[in-house]
Amino acid sequence: MNLKFLIPFCILAFSQCAYLSGETTGAREGKSPAQLYSECMSTFADDAKCKEFVLKSIPDADVSLLGQNANQTELEASTHIFIRSELIQSLLYQNKLYVKNKLGEPDEKRVVNNWAPGMEEWLYHKPVSKFAEGSRPDREILIRFQRGAVVHVGHTPPSPNR
Repeated sequence: MNLKFLIPFCILAFSQCAYLSGETTGAREGKSPAQLYSECMSTFADDAKCKEFVLKSIPDADVSLLGQNANQTELEASTHIFIRSELIQSLLYQNKLYVKNKLGEPDEKRVVNNWAPGMEEWLYHKPVSKFAEGSRPDREILIRFQRGAVVHVGHTPPSPNR
């Protein structure tokens, strides 16, 4: 009789321990390239090595925005680029006017006939979004409309070659 209650209790206890310990031990600290660079500079004070460290830690980081010789116009331009996940959330199910006000005129417009009537795609080749603060901008953003509403937002990440 006691054995019937002991086995489910043990399974429940082990699963709770595994669940709780997995959150704290496996959690990886997410830092922006600017944070990694500043911590490295406070420790080593070597610009070249810190930029190399940031690139090894975050492969798509834009190291031209880091350091004392960072171009101010590039810094200002990178602040006007949206974070990809936030952009996708804000654009889904919105209309064409909202997208045009938020991102401007698209670089290319295409009509998609093979999926469904009323489908259209807008491509933005200019820098519109990036993965995280301090990373390089995406190569292109594809926004698919169906009957005037956004149904899909796709992206092409930056090339791995620098």
